[in-house]
Amino acid sequence: MLNQARIDGLLKYMDQIGLSQMLIRNPVLVRYFVGITPRGADRATILYVSKKNGVKLILNELTNYPKELGVDQEFHGDQDNVAEVISRYTIHDEPLGFDGEYPAKWLLSLREFGAASDYVLGDRALNLQRAHKDAEEMELLREASRMNDRVMARVRGVFHDGITEKEAAGIISRMFVEEGADMPGWVIVAFGPNAANVHHIPGDARLKEGDAILIDMGSPRKGYHSDMTRTFFWKSVGEKQRAVYELVKNANIAAEKAIRPGMKCSDVDKVARDLITEGGYGPYFTHRLGHYIGVDLHDPGDIAWYNPDPVEPTMAFSCEPGVYLPGEFGVRVEDLVIVTEDGCEILNSDNKELEILGL
Repeated sequence: MLNQARIDGLLKYMDQIGLSQMLIRNPVLVRYFVGITPRGADRATILYVSKKNGVKLILNELTNYPKELGVDQEFHGDQDNVAEVISRYTIHDEPLGFDGEYPAKWLLSLREFGAASDYVLGDRALNLQRAHKDAEEMELLREASRMNDRVMARVRGVFHDGITEKEAAGIISRMFVEEGADMPGWVIVAFGPNAANVHHIPGDARLKEGDAILIDMGSPRKGYHSDMTRTFFWKSVGEKQRAVYELVKNANIAAEKAIRPGMKCSDVDKVARDLITEGGYGPYFTHRLGHYIGVDLHDPGDIAWYNPDPVEPTMAFSCEPGVYLPGEFGVRVEDLVIVTEDGCEILNSDNKELEILGL
């Protein structure tokens, strides 16, 4: 069913960037607004949004979607030119926005039919709307994170001397389905020096005493994503490992405590980055502090030094500082948060104190 509140939010942000109409084809976005997922790439299922002309779902007559979607459905056949059909509903003397993944084959031909005065990227309005979660979305994100916590609680029992990263990742991935995920989880398992690779692909490295164990994992539940990282140590921990772990953990906690509406996204990043820099490891914190999350694992938007956008209530994003020392080890600690009126709600409750496994 059409989610009118999300459409109203999109129209508000479209107005802010000077757009009176937009076409949306990205299947993730069509599902976000209408609740159906377009199938295939050869037949068009396109959402048209305009304050003046209303909302229309333009779709092929051979598609088999529910008839009651709360939105006007405009059908075309395989023999029709999709661009010509779309141009019947657009405002020809005003600009027309598109989502960033709108197919060129259906965009360029719109010019032939004078569908609009200009053709512009409308992602800014879409991204602002997606950044703000409604009550249903926030509860789905909570559910997904509770699921992730349950899996992480079981992760500690997976490891033993000699297990490979690949073996451990396979076991953990299957746990997600057992705990209610939509699909097997994606899992990064990195031992020892491999933990210094931010997006390491689990391989044949075998676990041995003194290794850091970095676990970054998640899976969607009911269409909304989870994402969490914890770093453990196997049987023993060195003083340098301990110091780096405490530094990263404290950066995670400090950033989460600092989050307030009105801050810039870059300000949140700065809290964690300054602490790690003061600890002597600034050059080894090599990525943004976080990313937005929702119907995509990485919803558009970053918590990073280069993003001046304001932090606002109902935004959801990750907080994941890290330090990566090539040839030695890496540490990352990650939670998801939802911004509240006076701070943030931390969605993950799994322990963040240093843990030595295998004792």
